[in-house]
Amino acid sequence: MKASIYILIGFLFAIIESSLLSFMPAEFLKPDVTIPFVVYNVFFLSPQAALATSVAMGIVQEILSNAPGASMIFTKIIIFLIALFFKNKLYINSRYSFSYICTGAVICESIIFMLLKWLSKGESGNVLNILLFMAPNAVFTGFVSIFIFSFIGFLNKRYLVREQN
Repeated sequence: MKASIYILIGFLFAIIESSLLSFMPAEFLKPDVTIPFVVYNVFFLSPQAALATSVAMGIVQEILSNAPGASMIFTKIIIFLIALFFKNKLYINSRYSFSYICTGAVICESIIFMLLKWLSKGESGNVLNILLFMAPNAVFTGFVSIFIFSFIGFLNKRYLVREQN
């Protein structure tokens, strides 16, 4: 139940991001709003829910972007696997530690995307562009993930968690 609600909210955030932020001329102000949902589901829900979330977030980004076919789904699944590996090694105790993990995930996703592009087509076009915007996108995604974590916490506390008697 929670995972489907998080996926729906992630869809809405991705649509808002792609539609509203496409009018902004600054490329570094375009966060990846799907990463916090993938990371949150890996660390706080089951691996099955996190895998479904990563595939769904990859599909929605695939639809809304002009990236090469299946590359966004592939990078989301790789981020899922990396986060799953670190699930028992990292501890998220606040929205700030969640933000740091999301920032690292965006940097990792950019590196995976560059490697995927290089390995599949053998071209290094736009690598400088990806490297130039990797850190600002990661930092801005980290800031946005603080609010997403707080929003999910609000939803959990207010609507999704029932008190046990």
